Amino acid sequence: MMALSRKVIAIVLMVVAAHGYASDTVHHGFKAVYVDKTNNVHIVLHDGRDKTLSSSGNAASATLAPDKRSAAWLVRNAWIAPGDTGPGASQLAVYSHGQLRYIKCEPFIRDYWFWMGGRQIAIDCGGRHFAGTLMLHDVETLRHIASISPADVPEEQRPAWSRPDSDQAIAVPP
Repeated sequence: MMALSRKVIAIVLMVVAAHGYASDTVHHGFKAVYVDKTNNVHIVLHDGRDKTLSSSGNAASATLAPDKRSAAWLVRNAWIAPGDTGPGASQLAVYSHGQLRYIKCEPFIRDYWFWMGGRQIAIDCGGRHFAGTLMLHDVETLRHIASISPADVPEEQRPAWSRPDSDQAIAVPP
């Protein structure tokens, strides 16, 4: 009986600790996100702790959402397209609410930016030298919200989220 109650106490403590960590990131957010020398992504928590989020060595262009509750980065392809000097990316990794998920886009993600303070994320998807598709996703669920083809919509008629230089957006250099 004593051994069972110790196990129950240990499990309860682990659940409480895990909930504390998760709620800590949700309520306080992150201080920073960065790509290290081995091309892996880290977040820095508000108390200074550093947590590694990736280990495959193919991360690039990490950014922190304006609300500091989410981070995103490009996942570089293992292959290099003809005419390119390095690999492009066809996946965007999004870390939010303790979960790491991915948005895929072929052939390349040319740019991405957070929108609405970090609650949404926009992606410029397409080939290197022609018009692509701009897509908007909810950060928490990765649900697709909207898409437009810039070739079909004059710039002055495009929604504000489709412009990385908008006041609500934070652009990430390619």
